[in-house]
Amino acid sequence: MSGALGAPERAWLRRLAISLYGAPPDLPVEDFCALLARHGIGGIGLTPPVFAALAPEAIAAMLTRHGLRAASLNSAGYLLHADPAEAAAQAALEARLLATGRLLGAPVNVIPGGLLHTRPGPGGADPAALRAATRRALAGLAARADGAVLALEPMHPMALGLRSVLNQIDAARAALAPLPGFGLTLDLFHSHWDAGLEALLDQAPGLLRVVQICGVDLPADGGPPRRAALDRGQVDVGGFLRALDAAGYGGMLEYEVFWDAMGRPAAEDLVQDAVRGFLSLRG
Repeated sequence: MSGALGAPERAWLRRLAISLYGAPPDLPVEDFCALLARHGIGGIGLTPPVFAALAPEAIAAMLTRHGLRAASLNSAGYLLHADPAEAAAQAALEARLLATGRLLGAPVNVIPGGLLHTRPGPGGADPAALRAATRRALAGLAARADGAVLALEPMHPMALGLRSVLNQIDAARAALAPLPGFGLTLDLFHSHWDAGLEALLDQAPGLLRVVQICGVDLPADGGPPRRAALDRGQVDVGGFLRALDAAGYGGMLEYEVFWDAMGRPAAEDLVQDAVRGFLSLRG
């Protein structure tokens, strides 16, 4: 498709990255990289199986072969694990993520971990205490980063249980303010509702290390939002991209959806749909 496009459209596509989370889980990452490159896409969001299978140098070589950038490395954090085995597995992933991030200069996405990771007792857990514990744990992660770029992701309140007790952009900004090497991941799906989004773009767009986009479907029954294709849903993705442009953000725009939730599309269909949607949003 990219060969039939004009130079402005090809340049716009080079800003698009697609997360490996959207691909069939049995598709080799090398094949997905080749597919992205054939469509003129500029980047990929990398997921934990890649770091389990490939050393940092092999990942760098693969991206170079296909002319791609790593838009995000996913995900460090999950800092509240009460289970020693889960904590050890996350620490091993963190070491691989940080090593790859240093080599590539790519941002390591940080998801702090949720209330349920602490295994609260019958009386429940105190969210304020968990936020304080999260801030302390983030300071420890910053100390271990050793030059890797970290990007803290504020997450929708529905993610309180398994993802994060830092749900608002303002809370994430306050948590990272004293931490060297930290910026933000801004995922439109998680933050479309947050009034702090406008303040972030107005006051501190330089904090952005990762920007993730998708359509946001708001069910009529008032249920939780769902990720959707870029040209679908009730949230103005194009307006968000124009606001990013006005704030001076010129980095990658990572399309993050999840294969199961999107109806298990073939990888080619996923990519073609993303390209069509992304080109339709070009201002």
